[in-house]
Amino acid sequence: MAKDFLANGSLGTFLEELAPFGALHGPTLTEDGVPAFAPIASPSDLRLDYRRTLIPPKKYLFPPRTPLLEFAPECGYRLPAIASEEITLFGLHPCDLSAIAYLDRVFIEDRPDPLYQARRNALTLVGLSCKPDEFCFCGELGCDAPVGFDIFLQRVEGGFHLRPGRRRGETIIAGLSSLSEGAETSAPQSREAEVSGRIRNAAKRQETFPESPLWDDFAARCLSCGACSLCCPTCYCLDIREYGSLDGRSAARIQEWDNCLFKSHGEIAGGYNFRKTRQERFRYRFVHKYLGFGPLRGVVSCVGCGRCREVCPVRIDLMELFPKEG
Repeated sequence: MAKDFLANGSLGTFLEELAPFGALHGPTLTEDGVPAFAPIASPSDLRLDYRRTLIPPKKYLFPPRTPLLEFAPECGYRLPAIASEEITLFGLHPCDLSAIAYLDRVFIEDRPDPLYQARRNALTLVGLSCKPDEFCFCGELGCDAPVGFDIFLQRVEGGFHLRPGRRRGETIIAGLSSLSEGAETSAPQSREAEVSGRIRNAAKRQETFPESPLWDDFAARCLSCGACSLCCPTCYCLDIREYGSLDGRSAARIQEWDNCLFKSHGEIAGGYNFRKTRQERFRYRFVHKYLGFGPLRGVVSCVGCGRCREVCPVRIDLMELFPKEG
């Protein structure tokens, strides 16, 4: 018997024991009834039966707006303080864990971004198993094989089985009093959604579907609202802008989320645009998402969370590009 079982009735005690490792954030509902990761004041705030949040947890590591540099005449140029608030992010589904692992590769693996690195070091990740719905899909794209977690909670009858991931998780679990001995259970069987296999095979072929009539259909329907990229847990397009203050003397350089479906994303000095048409912008997003980009060429960054399929106001679904095989 292993001391790795958390009964449903012990969840409150478990959350209290996590408090020393950072402010608790988890899935809850906003005042408008929208699922979101936010601070949790009590266990009753948690919504562990949620399907997905509208904004993914990348906001903790790659915020919508990040100050990079400030200038004022009295002190000259000044780098902003690197925030390092300790946070325990509770209730992450496997797809969001995979998305964070992908962002780690983008912002840490090659040339580490110090701001991202500081936030990542301050974050404890507690995963939670889930059930797919009509929008998401599981399989080797990341939904069914949790990675990068400190602790993972697998739902079983009467509670959860806990397992550690990184060394931090082992340390936390070793000090918990809320756990009891649980019956030995086998690891959940990995399942692969049929669509994930089609995506993976197309990516291996470097398939871009150049003759598909869907590109014209998508471009005709798209509103260029950018919701699909905004809610994507692995999209990281950014822009760096400088804002002068009203005093005419001080200014700030800000890193902001950008969106490859916006016409302005491909514009450069002189008015030239690398992707003038909406169809070109759609193709660019497809290539980046499914065929990889830069050092991560060949790595599919779609984790199957289903956010883009759910939020699109005109029901554009890139999954339609991947025909059934056989």
